Amino acid sequence: MNTSIFHILFVIGFLSFMVVRMYYHRRARAEGGRMNSRDTRLSVILRIAVAIPMMIVLAAYMIQPDFLEWAAIGLPSSIRWAGAAMMGVSFGLLIWVQQALGANFNTILGVRERGHLVTHGPYRWVRHPMYTVLFLFLTGILLLTANHFVGGFLLAGFLVTIATRVDKEEAVLEEEYGEAYRSYKARTGRFVPRLGVTA
Repeated sequence: MNTSIFHILFVIGFLSFMVVRMYYHRRARAEGGRMNSRDTRLSVILRIAVAIPMMIVLAAYMIQPDFLEWAAIGLPSSIRWAGAAMMGVSFGLLIWVQQALGANFNTILGVRERGHLVTHGPYRWVRHPMYTVLFLFLTGILLLTANHFVGGFLLAGFLVTIATRVDKEEAVLEEEYGEAYRSYKARTGRFVPRLGVTA
């Protein structure tokens, strides 16, 4: 019974997360205009190389979770419920972050033609709250599914992507917004609020 409950929670949580992302992506495209992409070919290839197998793994797990039973982790139900709670909390945080980003939201490196520097909402304290939210969400998936291939693969793919992207993203924003971004960067934390600094 517990396994089916956790599987249902995973499917509902993941699909809800994706619907919110797609909604805000379409809204940003309509309101913010086209992207001035700064992505390199290598970056695009890396994202595709991570995304395709990730989607295959997720589809397989959603349709037939027993297919990946070999990668199960023996976690107690309490830890799996904690994973469900993490997913729920991160879902609420996702909406907050997306609302703050508005027309500036994008999934590729660059800025929208009608974009601006966002410094309100969670961005008042953190430069990359979306990545923090995604980390919490994916950690929640790992605990909820109790499957090191599903959760571990997602988390590892995310960490590799972020490790190769954040510095470039900040360089693009600094080039676009100049001193305003440098001042913003000096008073904010990268993924969590900077201690002792008030916005």
